[in-house]
Amino acid sequence: MQKIKAKIPVFLMIITVISACALHLFQFFMQADIPVSLPVNNNSPYVIYALLFFNAVFAVICCAKKEHTAGTFDFESKRSSVFLSVVMLAAAFFYDFIHQGYNCYLYISGGRFVEYSYICSMIISGIFALVSCFYFITLAMSAKNESYDFRNFTFLHFAPVVWAFAKLVGMMVKIMDIRLNTEEFCELILLCVILYFLFNMITSVDKRDNPMSKSFVFSSYVLVSQSCVVALPRIVMIFIGRGTLIDSADFSSSTYMMLGIFAFILLADINAKVNQKN
Repeated sequence: MQKIKAKIPVFLMIITVISACALHLFQFFMQADIPVSLPVNNNSPYVIYALLFFNAVFAVICCAKKEHTAGTFDFESKRSSVFLSVVMLAAAFFYDFIHQGYNCYLYISGGRFVEYSYICSMIISGIFALVSCFYFITLAMSAKNESYDFRNFTFLHFAPVVWAFAKLVGMMVKIMDIRLNTEEFCELILLCVILYFLFNMITSVDKRDNPMSKSFVFSSYVLVSQSCVVALPRIVMIFIGRGTLIDSADFSSSTYMMLGIFAFILLADINAKVNQKN
């Protein structure tokens, strides 16, 4: 009975994420004039924001009820799932680097007024997407080889942070209406969550093999949820050939999704090690 009660917040998190994803996707369908059976009105953005808020509340409850005694980056088990997720994340960052370079070229050669704060954020995010790619390659090597420890590369730990911060600055340069631009506002929130997750990750790296903090667990849960809400509807629209309707639909969507998958698999790996000890 206690195990069932402990899983209730997780079930509620899943329900809120699925609901927010569906509502966000239906918003895109309405923009593309694709018939949908679910009515989507002008208040739907606020419903999505409310779902994300309650999702965070359920994440807090889930973290408060569970003790995490395993080290965050203890790769002794050498689980292939962690290795594969990190390799795919490194590939996503490389695609992000290529696409940011292409975006810079289109923006500069477009013959319009160049907003230097925006173009600088694009260039910085592109450069550090490439550096982040190398960073996660070192993490993947650590997951496969105990004699190789990515934690020794102090500077590289901050590469994804600079990438996310540069993208956040680029988003803040834009003037957005939270009622009309749900996807951009959700992306803004996601970038803040990514920064929170990455700073917790750096702290966990610095603590070496100490047990992971509840703050890291919370940031992981929220990152998984938020990345699904932002990235999945965009990816669906791209696959059905309507990606041009989304101004910000680019390779960053795959990077967001892979960051969420990485956080999910890392949490699953830690929980598996806790269960083995018990």
